Amino acid sequence: MPVRVAVVGLGMMGTTHFRAYQEIPGARVVAVCDLEGRKLAGDWSQAAGNIDTGAARQTDLSGIRTYADFGRLLRARDVDLVDLCVPTYRHATMAIRAMKAGKHVFCEKPMARTSRWARKMVRTAEERGRLLGVGHCLRFWPEYVILKERIDSGRYGPVRSATFTRLSATPLWSWDNWLQDQERSGAAALDLHIHDTDTVQWFFGRPARVTAQGTFAPDGGVNHIVTTYHYENGPLVVAEGGWDFPGPFPFRMGAVVLFESAAAEYHMLRTPTLSVYDAKTGKAENPPVPALNGYTEELRSFVDCVAAGTPPTRITPPEAAAAVAIVEAEIKSVRTGRTVAVKYDPAVT
Repeated sequence: MPVRVAVVGLGMMGTTHFRAYQEIPGARVVAVCDLEGRKLAGDWSQAAGNIDTGAARQTDLSGIRTYADFGRLLRARDVDLVDLCVPTYRHATMAIRAMKAGKHVFCEKPMARTSRWARKMVRTAEERGRLLGVGHCLRFWPEYVILKERIDSGRYGPVRSATFTRLSATPLWSWDNWLQDQERSGAAALDLHIHDTDTVQWFFGRPARVTAQGTFAPDGGVNHIVTTYHYENGPLVVAEGGWDFPGPFPFRMGAVVLFESAAAEYHMLRTPTLSVYDAKTGKAENPPVPALNGYTEELRSFVDCVAAGTPPTRITPPEAAAAVAIVEAEIKSVRTGRTVAVKYDPAVT
């Protein structure tokens, strides 16, 4: 029997997830939930900014139950997995409600608006025996997976430095413009930059301290940030993220990893996207990159976990919660102008 999925929130990420589940044989979307009747009727034409342009078309939802009330959805007995693609400030409360209702939960990143709420999610999953996945899709993005494999293999020696970049035009398309309200979204530092913060901890482990500088939005949110992650006897690691660029500016993400005897570079706007420059051979190579979609692969992995009853390992709930805590330290560093220790204790609620 396929894992029966309910997608909650039919904005940019919800419609992207809905499409992704169609590519996963082990999953079947049985229900969708949203506040807007237009979306429940299959009109996703205003899913602005959608990563999958196909989701902007009218969608046939025949055979799929629709809900405007989240509580009613949770009472449905034929839903195994609730996929939450709702605004960040609602992640924790809705995930906890779903797990208490006996559902497994996949939650978009960031895991929660604060690390305190993220820890509550971790605790609830453990207490209720539910599986909890978090959408840190870069752990499934083919180019980043290849970079991780090259780091772990040691074939080029230790990493000397690594830089990560994620830049975007200002996102003005979100429901109720919630992304531009730092109280609800955490601004670019938490919503956008956390992708690279999590990749840093995936590649190199949790940093001991962070030093960050940034610029502020009118409401005080950190909308552009540059962070140095400090490791004892480790590499120099820096990440930059911001979404305060003008509308025509094309979104881009990338990474450069300098090894002892090579350098690897990923740049999404280049073809090919991934290059390795080997000092020993004096040659550049372009490793083959599988034609995989990170969003589909992260959902496929979690669906497999639910089907088998095994916890996720590529990205665990404590790691996702730690990513929020690291970003909180980064924001504190921006605001205070000081280096800040990273503190994360999953037992503290």
